[in-house]
Amino acid sequence: MRWQAVVLAVALIVGLAAPAAAAPSCSDVTVPVQLDVLLPASVHGRLCLPPGGADRVQLLVHGATYDGRYWDEPIGGGRFSYVRRALGDRWATLAIDRVGYGASTREPSVLLTALTQALTVHQVVSWLRTSFRTVLLVGHSVGSAVALIETSLYNDASAVALTALTHRVSPEGLASALAFDVRPVTVDPGPLASRYDPGYLTTVPGRRAALFYGPHPDPAMLAYDEATKGVVSATEMADAIALGFALPTSLGITRPVYLVDGELDALFCGGLLGGSCSSAAALASEERPYFAHSLRFTAAVLPDAGHDLNFEPDAAVYEDALNAWADTNA
Repeated sequence: MRWQAVVLAVALIVGLAAPAAAAPSCSDVTVPVQLDVLLPASVHGRLCLPPGGADRVQLLVHGATYDGRYWDEPIGGGRFSYVRRALGDRWATLAIDRVGYGASTREPSVLLTALTQALTVHQVVSWLRTSFRTVLLVGHSVGSAVALIETSLYNDASAVALTALTHRVSPEGLASALAFDVRPVTVDPGPLASRYDPGYLTTVPGRRAALFYGPHPDPAMLAYDEATKGVVSATEMADAIALGFALPTSLGITRPVYLVDGELDALFCGGLLGGSCSSAAALASEERPYFAHSLRFTAAVLPDAGHDLNFEPDAAVYEDALNAWADTNA
């Protein structure tokens, strides 16, 4: 009918004339830091802003054998991107490469500890405070240990979210990881061996699924993860385990805390003396005493998930819950 043709033509004209929806903007940034008074370094990061900008930002700190890309992997059309979920909730994000990793300053492995990493993260928080009213510090695994140590010392972020961490590292899981899953980077058959000194560790080829994933890994994500694996300093691992996982360093935290673990995390949940991750209530009951001085403490568990929460089929469930918590607690 003629009137239908007219309506369709008008709709097409209006649609073509309407401005395209604004997209997030991302840029690489470099933050100058000091490991100590004699050791200047730089932290590389990827800063992303939602359309229209934001006065609140999440500082994202990666774990062992990763860099800042952990938070925004290019596989699955954004399905494995925590950054995408945070931007959708109108948070800005800064995903950093910790010193020694990614595009940040390369240092000898013996100079890297979780404590010195906490010092550099503190400097990045201060840098962000010049532009953002609210800073949420978010860590993963060893990055969570760094965030925990940093907050216990400085309490400078508005709130802290810790993923893939409990205070009861499974001795069984840790022993298995050291025996079968990681080794010095210098004996790795890949290109990493020529880039790092023997004090850096990486994962044994083909072992990332057992170490980091739940029972239903995405094949494309796992293959990409194996192909782009990184390293971790052995000295950093040592005090991350001591100060971040085993000792009650977290009693120094006075900010709101959100803790989330995968139910089947092979390193931190279950097994011999591991954490209680069967439910949020069980995890909260076990972990709350370690955060006794925090303003608020919330625990959550992602069912049927492993250590790398961002790569799980149901990652969006934990990501949306963490962001919803941050909206009212940071």
